[in-house]
Amino acid sequence: MTKTPTTSSPLVSIIIPYYNQRAFVEETVCSAKRQTYPRIEIIVVDDGSEVPAEGVLKDLRGIQLLRTENRGVSAARNLGFERSSGEYLIFLDADDVLESGAVEAQLKVLKAHPDAGLGFGSVRLIDEMGEQVSPPHVCRPRKDYFRMLLEGNPIWTPGATMIRKKTFVEAGLFNESFSSIGEDYDLYLRIGRRSSLVRHTFCVLAYRKHDGNASATQERLLEGTLAILDGVEPSLTDFERKRIPYARRRWIHQFRPTQTVGYRAWNLYYRFRSMLSVPIGSYFGLEY
Repeated sequence: MTKTPTTSSPLVSIIIPYYNQRAFVEETVCSAKRQTYPRIEIIVVDDGSEVPAEGVLKDLRGIQLLRTENRGVSAARNLGFERSSGEYLIFLDADDVLESGAVEAQLKVLKAHPDAGLGFGSVRLIDEMGEQVSPPHVCRPRKDYFRMLLEGNPIWTPGATMIRKKTFVEAGLFNESFSSIGEDYDLYLRIGRRSSLVRHTFCVLAYRKHDGNASATQERLLEGTLAILDGVEPSLTDFERKRIPYARRRWIHQFRPTQTVGYRAWNLYYRFRSMLSVPIGSYFGLEY
C-alpha cells in the first residue's frame, strides 16, 4: 500500500548519472520509483551518452531528465544536485538497484542521529542478470568513522548512502577533477572531516558487478585512492597524520592481492587491527 505524503515528510532527491548503461538504467530508475517512501524526486543526468537516456527511458513518467556534454560522473552528479529540491540526497549509479525500503530506512537512521551528515546501509552483490552473487555485507559500528575511512572504505558505492543537503554543500560537492575513480571516497572523507557518519544494517542496494564497472581497474583505483590520501593529509591532526603511512600500506595490500602465505598473514593482521576500532559491545549484540 502506498503511503500518503504529509507536510512533515522531507523531500528526497535520487540523482542518477547515466553514461551508456542502456542495459541497466531502466531497472535502476524503476527501483527508485518503487520506494515505500512517497516523497521523492528522480533526476537522471545523461552525461553525453552515445545512446541518449531519453530514448531508453521514453516510457517512464515522473522523472526529470537532463542531458549535458560528457564531463564525467562527478560533474553529472553535481548538475543533478543543482537541479534538485530535496533535503536529503541519494546518488544512485545507473547500473545498481535500490531496494524498495532503502529511502525509508536511510531517513529513519538520519532522523534518529541529527548530528550525522551521512548514513549508509549494507549492500548485496548481483551479477549482470540480477542474480545474487553474495549476501548483504554489514559494516560493524566503529568508534571513529573518519579514522575508519582513512584506512578503508566499507561504503561500496554512493547509492548505499543518504546525505543531508546541508552536509553535501558544506563538503563542497563532488570534486570534478575526479571524473570516475575515487570521487565518492574523496567526498566521504570531506564529509567525515566536518560531520559524523552513521551506519545501519538494512540492505539498501544491490550492487551490480559487470565488465563495465569503473572500479574494475584495481591499479587505477589504487592510484586514485593514494592521491586522495595525499590531498587530505594536510588537514589532519598530528595523531591522524601518523595513521597515513599505515593507511597507504593497507590500501596497497587490498588492491594488490596475492596467494602467498605472507599476504594471508598480513590479512590476519589487518583484520585484527580493524577489530580494535569496533566497540566491544557490538560483538555481544549491542547496537551503536
